[in-house]
Amino acid sequence: MFWVFAQVFLAFGLAVAIVWWTFPKSRKPKPPERPNADAGKDTKP
Repeated sequence: MFWVFAQVFLAFGLAVAIVWWTFPKSRKPKPPERPNADAGKDTKP
């Protein structure tokens, strides 16, 4: 009887591991890009 429970728990553990592995990973949001330092300056000849 112990062997049956061991197989059930093993199968349940594998199922949980497979589902957890296939979930999409949460990605950190990208930091806002810094504007170019020269973009706001007026160019005078």
